[in-house]
Order: sequence, then C-alpha cells, then structure tokens
Amino acid sequence: MFDPLMKGSLIPFFSIGLCLLITAPFTAGADAPVRFNRDVRPILSDHCFACHGLDEKKRKAKLRLDIAESAYADRDGARAIVPGQPEESVLWQRITTAEEDDIMPPPEHHKPLSAKQKATLEHWIKEGAPYEAHWAFVKPEKSPVPKIEGVSNPIDAFIQERLRQDGLRAAPSVDSATLIRRVTLDLTGLPPTLAEIDAFLMDKDPDAFSRLIDDLMSRPAYGEHMARYWLDLARYADTHGMHLDNKRSMWPYRDWVVRAYNENLPFDAFTRWQLAGDLIPGSSMDQRVASGFNRCNVTTGEGGSINAEWIYRYAVDRTSTAAEVWLGLTAGCAVCHDHKFDPLSTKEFYSLYAFFNSAADPAMDGNREDTPPILHIPRPEDTKRLAALNEKVAAIDARIAEIVSTMAYEDPATLKPPPAPRTVESLWFEDGFPEKGKLLTRGPAIQLTNAEQGPVYRGTLALTREADKAIGQDVYQDGPAVVIPAEANFFIYAHLDPDNPPESIMVQWNVGGWKHRVVWGAHEKIGWGKVGT
Repeated sequence: MFDPLMKGSLIPFFSIGLCLLITAPFTAGADAPVRFNRDVRPILSDHCFACHGLDEKKRKAKLRLDIAESAYADRDGARAIVPGQPEESVLWQRITTAEEDDIMPPPEHHKPLSAKQKATLEHWIKEGAPYEAHWAFVKPEKSPVPKIEGVSNPIDAFIQERLRQDGLRAAPSVDSATLIRRVTLDLTGLPPTLAEIDAFLMDKDPDAFSRLIDDLMSRPAYGEHMARYWLDLARYADTHGMHLDNKRSMWPYRDWVVRAYNENLPFDAFTRWQLAGDLIPGSSMDQRVASGFNRCNVTTGEGGSINAEWIYRYAVDRTSTAAEVWLGLTAGCAVCHDHKFDPLSTKEFYSLYAFFNSAADPAMDGNREDTPPILHIPRPEDTKRLAALNEKVAAIDARIAEIVSTMAYEDPATLKPPPAPRTVESLWFEDGFPEKGKLLTRGPAIQLTNAEQGPVYRGTLALTREADKAIGQDVYQDGPAVVIPAEANFFIYAHLDPDNPPESIMVQWNVGGWKHRVVWGAHEKIGWGKVGT
C-alpha cells in the first residue's frame, strides 16, 4: 500500500504540491508562531534584500537583514531589530513612519508593504525575531503530525491545521465518481475508463480507495506522468534547442526517469545518479544514463560561434539548473554578482561551476543526433547475448594470458650491446603480376620489357605501356592482400620516351576509395584525376 511518508521514496507530485502550499507568507493567528523561512524571509526578500542583502556592492547603510548578526547589531545606539521590542526597532519605525523621506521601502521602489506584511513582521519581532538558516541548507526534520479530531491521515491533518490557521474550512467530500476521476488524473495523467468508474462505485470495501491508489501507481502510466514534471525541471528535449534545432538522442534518459518512478528508486540514489552517476566506481548503465541530466542543456552548432564562450555557457546552465532543482536556489543571479535574495555569493557559484566545467562534450554539437561522448545502449533483447559473448571473450583473454605467461621474452631495448638493426623486405610485385589477380586494360596491352628494350630500375623487367589517340589504362585488382605500414612512402620511377611523350600520366592506389593518386603533365586531360593530386 502507498505510504506518502515512506523514507527515501519518490513522493508523487500531487503530494509535493500540497506541501508547497505552506511556503506562502500568511498572517499568523495569535496562537500560531511566526516562522522566519516560511513567513518573514519572503517579505524581506521581495522588499528589502535588494538594498540590505548579500550583495555588498548594492548594500545600503552597511545593513544586512538576511542575517541576525547584522540586523541585531548596534549602530550608534540604534538597532535595526531589537528582539521582542518592535517600537525600539529601526526596521519597524521605518516601515510604519508617515514621513515620505524615511519610509521603507522607498516610494521610488514601488514596493510598499501591505498591512498584513507589517503585522507579520511586528508579530515576528515581538516573538524575539528568531532567524533561521536558509531552508535549502537546513536538514529536513519530520514535523509532528497535528492532532485533529476525526482525522487519521497525516496529510489531511497538516492540511486541516493550516486551514484552521488561515480561518478556512475544508470543502465537503466529493462523490466517488469525482474522486476516482481526480485521483486517476493526478497519478496517471489519464481519465479513468467507464469500466473503472463502475467498478469503483460498486466496491463498498473500506479499503477500496487505498487499493485504487496502489493499482494506479503500479501502472506504467504512473511513471510516465510523474516523469513529465521532472523532465521539465531537467530541461529535457529531443532537439538541441538552438540554431537548426536538430534532433538529438536523449530518449534513454527520459525512459530512465520513467523507470525510476515506476520502480520507486530511493530519492538519494535518484539524486546521486543524475548529478554524477558516471563517476560512481563500476557504474551501471542506468547510472551512466541517469547522468544525462547534465547534458539536457541547449547546445549549438552555428558557424562563427566562439568555442570558449559556449563551453562557459553550458557550465553556467548546468550549475544554475543543479542549484535550482536540487537546492531550490535561483543561482543564476550569482553569475555576475553576489545574489541579492538567496544566500549565494559569486565565489560560491563559480566554486560549484568548476565541477560542471569539467564535462567532456564539445562546444559545437555539429547538429548531430549523437554528439559525443555517447553511450551505446544495447536493446533489452540483446543483453543476454552480449553477456554470453563477454564470457567467451573473457575466457579467450584468460587463455592468451596463460600462454603469454609461459613465454620467455626479453626487451631488445634492454640488451647490452643492443642487437644490430635488420632490414626486412617484403615483395608483392617483382617482374610480373601475382597469379591470383585480374588485370583490366583499356587500349593496347601493357608490356613487360627487359633492360635491352628500355630502362629497368630494379629486377630484370619493367612495365611498358603505349596509348593510342585516347587514354591507356591498366587496373590490377583482386590480388593478394598487401599490408601498408602507417606513414608509408611510395616511390614510382617513370621513364618517358622522348620521341613519343604522353600528355599526362596518373598512378592511383585504392585504399577504400580512389583517393590516393599522383598526376604528371596536363591534369585537364584526366578530369577525374584533379582531386587528391
């Protein structure tokens, strides 16, 4: 059965939405304590921190209202906040004065405080003006469940308590047909079928609703629906987002998010895998795919772009997104200056930026679907076959290692004196074409001539060819394989008949294509000899 308070679970977003309701500022009742993070910080952040916050360059009167040390500090006998005494607090005096030159926030900022906001600040100061660290840096603590008569569900208890604080009453319970429609849409994004509605209406078991939720959360549609919200936060897209906006292959990350919800992956793993799954020792394919979170940023392949600029922009995007998604901080402001509202300095931003600036992808995406580095992900049906092949490879590697271990080998470089160098000669063609091959000829046949008939550079014979008025061509193919060393040089000795010189000569060597060629004489006579000369 689904437990929304289960430790480590990926809590459904409809529950998160209910929890977010309590972050909005409100006017506390006489018996409800004011919380700094919940009630006061939003007011100060919106109206005061621009001039009295973290950003030292924009700070007025050297006063910070985001930390207690500065707010409580004595300044020539006056203190911005005197805990327990609003009338003695300069902050309270300045927000309630009728003097236009003294009132805060200044009129030109066009952000006056409402009566409710002033009352909240007054209530807070009377209670001692207790500060709290920013909620993003405070370890979550399980709050005691309010005791509400007739309410057993913890979520309902918190909601009822909040409604009571705000002087509101809960709406009446809906009918069963409306309930199944709402919960099905909430958990799957799809409406229930008529058959499902009928079955639920006919089920009189007290646990019918709980079983309905269990059933909905066991469906593939549950993970697909929940993943949509997360993928928005992760800025997921199937295209690059800029320039030609060509497609890119990010769907394995999307499918992993869906599986994470459907398998109820613990939230700590959900976090670590996405931020650094590829850095986990012995990481699994799922962990590496999860780290695709960091590569969901927009990229470009536009000509004329500056590589260093885009590498920087990608790292800024990843840093800002990680802070916003995992910490709930609007970190982007700290790119240029200390944040005016959230406790994040420029130095802190770029300390985090240094981690995300270590990514391996290039500045230009090449408008490719698979901009490297990429993962080759096997299809599910190939996984077993690959595992079997890997076992065979491992067995062969072990056999090779066993044989090599019995061999006596001495590195020639360690011998004293070193061995004399040896010249190794391999002959492929000598005084005639190899027997296993085909010679294709255009024009008069090629001749093998001896030294008495003409120059012979090596051996006893040379190739001699004459052409008629057109082109003479000889192509040798399908002969024995030839291993060409890297950085090999070819030397061709061609002797021309001074009484009958050709207009042009071309020699080609095919290695995966006719790209290796050299031409002497009139290039235009052999049109397809221009490229690669």
